[in-house]
Amino acid sequence: MGSNPVLSEEFEDTSDPLGERLWAGIRQILVAIFLLVIAAALWELAKFVTGTGDRTMPHVWDILTFLGSTTSQNENYTWFLVKNAWSTAKASLVGLLVGTVFGLTTGILIARSKFMGNGLMPLIVAAQAVPIVAIAPALVLWLGTGGVTKTVITTYLTFFPVTVATARGIQSVPQESHELLQTYGASKRTSLRLLEIPFASPLIFVGLETAAAFSVVGAIVAELPFGSKEGLGVVILTSWQFYITEPRALYCVALTSCALGAIFVLSVRLVAYFALGPRSQGEVL
Repeated sequence: MGSNPVLSEEFEDTSDPLGERLWAGIRQILVAIFLLVIAAALWELAKFVTGTGDRTMPHVWDILTFLGSTTSQNENYTWFLVKNAWSTAKASLVGLLVGTVFGLTTGILIARSKFMGNGLMPLIVAAQAVPIVAIAPALVLWLGTGGVTKTVITTYLTFFPVTVATARGIQSVPQESHELLQTYGASKRTSLRLLEIPFASPLIFVGLETAAAFSVVGAIVAELPFGSKEGLGVVILTSWQFYITEPRALYCVALTSCALGAIFVLSVRLVAYFALGPRSQGEVL
């Protein structure tokens, strides 16, 4: 008996093969490398066109070469940056986790209660409009320059994108899906676990990517006030003070900060890759 072409198309395997997804990831990495090369070329072009001296705008290869130099304590500069990046990363991770917990909780409250949404959302938006550099010095005076201050600042920055993504994702669940679960007698907790969170997960991970980048920024800002002992923020301050004599150091720590932020964002994408697979927003299963 011949196969039915309509049924064949209907039941055709539409899964996303691991090989294709792996190749898509490789393509993204290649594109990122290509863009970095373009950025380096534009840097050199701008330096050539403006005639800026090496003391103000070093060559790209001079900046990269400086990574192999040694500090005043006879320590490899790359290793010195890695150690300080690790200190910043620990503070960023703690703040990201705390901000995620608070953001998910607040987002669910806003999505579930119109009263809470109308009351909380304007306050949250207004709080995010306050520049972090304006309140960081006050937090340092209140809490000191330790890990608590870093956690508070990174939580402050990561809280908002997770909250908004969670609320918007849950609010976009079709009413028909809610009614279907209600016909089976599902409680609100069951609906949250089986429908709302899975439905909103792709959008939540988008918010987490933004929060991951903000967490690094928050930790560095918390390290900038004088008194901090380690972290990329401390290295930025030190490099800025000696910029006239050695400008390459500041650019090296800037590249390290960018790399740390990229690692955090890519880590969230990796978690989303295994948690969601090829699923997009709205696909519960």
